[in-house]
Amino acid sequence: MKFFLFLIATTLVFSFSQCNSSEVSAEPKPEITQEVIIPDSTAYFDSVFAPYQNQLDTFFLNKNKLTHFYGTVLFAKRGHIIFENSYGYANLKTKDTLTLDHTFQLASASKPFTAVAMMQLVEQGKLQLTDDVKLFIPNFPYDGIDIHQLLSHRSGMSQYTHFCDAPDSIWPDKHLTITNTDVINIMEKYIPMLNYPPNHTHYYCNTNYMLLASIIEKVSGLTYKEYMNQNIFTPCEMTSTVVYHRDNKDELVKPAQGYNGAFNPVIDIYLNGAVGDKGIYSNVHDMLKFDQALYNGSLLADSTVQLMMQDHNEQQNNGQNYGYGFRIYPESEVGRIVFHTGWWKGFRTYFIRIPDQKKTVVVLSHIKRGKFLDIRELATLIKDI
Repeated sequence: MKFFLFLIATTLVFSFSQCNSSEVSAEPKPEITQEVIIPDSTAYFDSVFAPYQNQLDTFFLNKNKLTHFYGTVLFAKRGHIIFENSYGYANLKTKDTLTLDHTFQLASASKPFTAVAMMQLVEQGKLQLTDDVKLFIPNFPYDGIDIHQLLSHRSGMSQYTHFCDAPDSIWPDKHLTITNTDVINIMEKYIPMLNYPPNHTHYYCNTNYMLLASIIEKVSGLTYKEYMNQNIFTPCEMTSTVVYHRDNKDELVKPAQGYNGAFNPVIDIYLNGAVGDKGIYSNVHDMLKFDQALYNGSLLADSTVQLMMQDHNEQQNNGQNYGYGFRIYPESEVGRIVFHTGWWKGFRTYFIRIPDQKKTVVVLSHIKRGKFLDIRELATLIKDI
């Protein structure tokens, strides 16, 4: 249209100059422009996504009815929210309405944050993936375990949540909070048996990420909580996200109460003092901010993010692989899915990314009842968007 108007204007000017060749125009002709009206992008996307919102809502209403799913959900594409909602109560006793602002214990979905922090230190040249753990923890009782093996779950170590819990003589007072330092001291003293030789095979183990949190502290000179606040939460403007270590409950932002079963509130056990493998509380909006930061380069270079999401293990029987801080379905109906789930004392979390399509799914639940939600099914719910 602009070109057409310009062509008309040019023709008129040329004709006028031919008819009045002896006259010189005192003022230049004004430029002819056309106003461009940009539609409201939010309204446009909402209209596009509207047909899927009822479908998504029905899916979770059914889960709420059949399995007592209480939680918050968010689906997004390229950072634009397709659907979000909350289901149930934040606290079953007080009947407080659950909202999107409530935060949940992410459980093992805390691991992507720990992995990002480690890769930031790698980018800064403060450590290398091939560095031995003993370089940072001199009394570490095992040989041949490096940073790469911790990140990809190839160390072969035992679960600290098991060897600290039994026999009772190892940590006799179960009311006393256990910290990462305490766990490391127990490992040095008792030398729990390895499940596999280092780098022999993939074995998912929370001890790996508890140790990574301690290495972050050693290298940065900050506590794990301070490092996360300064280098991840604040840059991402994640204002509701907190590292919980059992003695800072007053810092949590609208925390949902966790339940084992329909009406069984979980106990804040002594193991909640250890962090890195778990411990982060967040909500769906803050998780989307973290997700988007992995695309825009504000936390890590794109090449580093790609390295984290590569397959660093042999294919598992369930079709999964593991990168650095992310589980992976290399192939699915929607393509490659990069994700992490979490399960700890009543809380179940699902953080799902489909990088090729820049789609995101976050589901945070605080009732352990019924089957786990299926990652590929959740991703498929927005397959056609």
